[in-house]
Amino acid sequence: MSQSLIYLDANATTPVYSEIAQEVMHCMEVEFGNPSSSHITGLKAKRLMEDTRQLGKRLIGAEKGRLLFTSGATEGIQTSVVSALVAAKNHTIEKPVLLYGATEHKAVPNTLKHWNELLEINAEILAIPVDKKGLLDHQFIAEHSKNALLICTMIVNNETGATQDIAALDKVIRDNNPNVFWMVDCVQGLGKQKLNLDQTSINYAPFSGHKLYAPKGIGFLYLSEDAPLTPFIAGGGQESGARSGTENLPGIAGLKKLFELMQKGEASPFKSADVLASYRDKLAKALSHTFDEIVFNNDFSVSVPTTINFSVANISGSEVMNLFDAAGIRVSAGSACSSGAASSFVLDAMNLAPWQSENAIRLSFGPMASEDEINSACERIMALKDKLANACMLTSYTKETPCAVGINQYVVDGDIMYLIVNQSLDTLLINPIFSEINKVKRLATKQGLKISHIVSDKSDYADVFLDSQFVDLATDKVMPEFNVELSDRAVLFTNQASQLKLALTLNAPNAVTEINSTELKAQLAANKLDGIIDIREHYEHQEGELSDYLKVPRDMVTNIPSHRLLNEFVSGQLVKDKHYVLVCRSGRRSKACCELLTSLNFTKLNNLSGGVAFI
Repeated sequence: MSQSLIYLDANATTPVYSEIAQEVMHCMEVEFGNPSSSHITGLKAKRLMEDTRQLGKRLIGAEKGRLLFTSGATEGIQTSVVSALVAAKNHTIEKPVLLYGATEHKAVPNTLKHWNELLEINAEILAIPVDKKGLLDHQFIAEHSKNALLICTMIVNNETGATQDIAALDKVIRDNNPNVFWMVDCVQGLGKQKLNLDQTSINYAPFSGHKLYAPKGIGFLYLSEDAPLTPFIAGGGQESGARSGTENLPGIAGLKKLFELMQKGEASPFKSADVLASYRDKLAKALSHTFDEIVFNNDFSVSVPTTINFSVANISGSEVMNLFDAAGIRVSAGSACSSGAASSFVLDAMNLAPWQSENAIRLSFGPMASEDEINSACERIMALKDKLANACMLTSYTKETPCAVGINQYVVDGDIMYLIVNQSLDTLLINPIFSEINKVKRLATKQGLKISHIVSDKSDYADVFLDSQFVDLATDKVMPEFNVELSDRAVLFTNQASQLKLALTLNAPNAVTEINSTELKAQLAANKLDGIIDIREHYEHQEGELSDYLKVPRDMVTNIPSHRLLNEFVSGQLVKDKHYVLVCRSGRRSKACCELLTSLNFTKLNNLSGGVAFI
């Protein structure tokens, strides 16, 4: 909150470049005419639109083709698929197929499925496999092209930056089916590599403005001379009947300025491929310095230089995201369009290890990035190493770290794992969760913990830890003596395995009351709060003092990481009848913590909706 933003998520979207924004505003205020109007203001608007079209065609090497303005890549994909399938509807192929790359943006397979059913094409939809570099299997394409109605590929992958060999794809497709329709998603290729679509047999190529410093809501679609077109949007007949609806002239004005900037030669703010590659090398070096078990998931030799996809063996993607976010660095967990997924379908398709897919982080910058910006990003990334060490998130760092004596609870998808540590560092592990095993091992290694007992109903966890005694919960065996000092708030912790588990899930949580930042400040002004609890990890909390930002005394804000809440309750640091507001990065973790505390009969809790992101 207190430091400048470093934005490294350009593959998701980019800020609008200042000169482009000025052009958009000028169009909205001065050149605002309707291109369909016949008066002078309308004629000027029409001229702007056609000048932009010609500039765009020149930029992508498409003097022979057509360029249609759209709302963005998704509309371009819809238009392409509908046009191709309508044209191919009367096919005579016995077993027709629709092919798409297994690592395509989800907009492609979802669109194919939707229109295949709606238009009653009834073709089989097949994903083209990729290798570990993310490159398409040309033999698979050769085998299935003869029965294909439409083939969909992409020039640059949005998660890994992997670049397909368009000339080689062109040859394998046309050698096996000269007439099949071919769509290539060019969204991530524009501005990062030279395009010359006239030298290909590509029929459709969608583009999007907001991936390259233009506003959201504007894009364009390339169509070859012979590509059939079925208007996806019917109405007043704009765009020569190809796409109805009054054109987004301010967005088109933004594209015009973008196209001009990209064609200014040495005066262009767009960096060369060599310069961008040097930026990537600096960032990769900084990441390797900070994370001692890092793996780069994309092969730099076949990727555009603006994308780095990496995973850390013993640190989850969400932990890295939280760490970077707290440091003012914006990155993405895989693709922004699939951020709710537990793993990356792109890396899964590349047959990478499950932990690489689950922990994947995408770092991407735009082709206008400056050396100062990259250097600042590298400095801030390298400065995270000490914080990782203090949080026991590195395995090779030997710095002294605090011990997790007491009760630690970790919530994952509704399951709760408990790590109970006594003063002698003997440790009881209850209900181990597979995705958290590396975290437990990391803590044990760094803090000298001995996992002396494991309580679980999953027998396959017996071999996870060496020197561990496994107790099967289902058999209701009595667990050997485990001595840990707990207060009377934890009297239900007994030697009986089944009672031990039930003791921690006894009460159902009550509804959580959420407040926004305005309500929080009002409660602070009225002295209605006993405290604000920042449940983020220590390394997140240290990056920006909540008390400074809220202008409250430092003792008003207490940092209790989510996994230590139960311990603080047991030790008497948290009192049931006091009024607390819980805060995290986005409001999700703090809401789960509120539910935990309400199950322990806390009645005066509020969750800050949206977390620190909306303060």
